[in-house]
Amino acid sequence: VKVKSHMMMRFVLSLLIAASAVLTSSAFAPSPATFLSRGTTAANEALCMSDFSQETSAATQERIQTLVDENPVLLFMKGSKLFPQCGFSNTAVQILESFGIDFHTVDVLSDESIRSGVKEFSQWPTIPQLYVAGEFVGGSDIMIEMYQNGELAEMIEKAKADML
Repeated sequence: VKVKSHMMMRFVLSLLIAASAVLTSSAFAPSPATFLSRGTTAANEALCMSDFSQETSAATQERIQTLVDENPVLLFMKGSKLFPQCGFSNTAVQILESFGIDFHTVDVLSDESIRSGVKEFSQWPTIPQLYVAGEFVGGSDIMIEMYQNGELAEMIEKAKADML
């Protein structure tokens, strides 16, 4: 009985190895060109190709500027308001929530173009980054300092008035 089960295990293992070889072969995984040659429209082809292309730096900077212009209080952070992904981002969210205002956040972890682009945009090397009324304020360390000395409250009050 032991011999038969040992032979059965070797047989199953050889099948798994063979299946693995088939799944990883280039013949099994068609190239993107194969999909494109299957009668796709020009629009679908452009969509497929755009998945592989990178946004230009200028386009990223324009997108960031639009976000800054459209949101009176904007925080570029790691994670979201509800689930910050780093302590500094969490601190920034807690400070802003203490003012009881509506603020917009952008999760830089979900968009590498924004993550690197916002550092270039502000010429500030770290995240989170706060913008109030279109003006770059700084990161969590500066936010803490400004919160403690009352400067951030003044900026937020001005932004609140602009929101009305």
